Amino acid sequence: MIVINNKAHSTEKETGSFKGENLYVEPKSLLRRLIQKLFLKLLSKLFSKKFLFYKNKIRSIMNKSGLGLRKYLAVIYLRFKYPLYFRLPSKQLYAVGTVIKFLEILKPQKIVFFLVKGSLLGVVRQGCFAGRPYDIDLGIKEEQLPKLLNAIPLLIKNGARFIRKRPSNKIIRLQILFPDMLVDIGIFKKINVGKKDMWFNADEKRYDSKLKGLTFPFLDLENLVTVKAYGRKFMAPANPEKYLEQLYGKNWRIPDKKQFYWSKKF
Repeated sequence: MIVINNKAHSTEKETGSFKGENLYVEPKSLLRRLIQKLFLKLLSKLFSKKFLFYKNKIRSIMNKSGLGLRKYLAVIYLRFKYPLYFRLPSKQLYAVGTVIKFLEILKPQKIVFFLVKGSLLGVVRQGCFAGRPYDIDLGIKEEQLPKLLNAIPLLIKNGARFIRKRPSNKIIRLQILFPDMLVDIGIFKKINVGKKDMWFNADEKRYDSKLKGLTFPFLDLENLVTVKAYGRKFMAPANPEKYLEQLYGKNWRIPDKKQFYWSKKF
């Protein structure tokens, strides 16, 4: 059964300057809940004094082993589904597989997603996502947010494990977790700065010292360009190099640690 929580939800403590509200959390099956309940009862009787210690330890081991097995099987599947990517490192393969799936799911909604932040950095610099990607950074214009929210049941049907809006009182960011890969979507709205129209996202990091958020010149999001990653085309703001310099400094092309480069390997 699919449950979408549209009411206030207790929030967890998170890194960053604002908290969020869960719109959906994948429910546990009845069988899993029963087994877990019986196991915890047995554990409490066997180790009454150290119950919490063993409970947390076993939970951590089970979560890691479960995610590891699912990810291992998913990577094998993706290597054969996309022969061109057969030799990709597993994290890179899992990331590109997730973004392809995500964009394909939402293709009928005609939402225009564009790469931002670390994902855009890797794509412009090395033709693939930077580092060992644990999330995918995308952006959309505020006017397209209703279409994305209406598509939540579709995302759940296709494997989303939780969906969170941040902060809880409005939405400037939507986070969608697929197994072991987060799709992090910034919502950009139109504002006026002086006599100029700008696109603005009030992210928790202070990229702009006055606005305390991430900004794009108006035309940069009105005239998106295509960039290539893994031999595929993705949308990006116009003048991505200027944006990356503003975000990461003049030496943004020089990575601070060893990186995978698509063009050098394939």
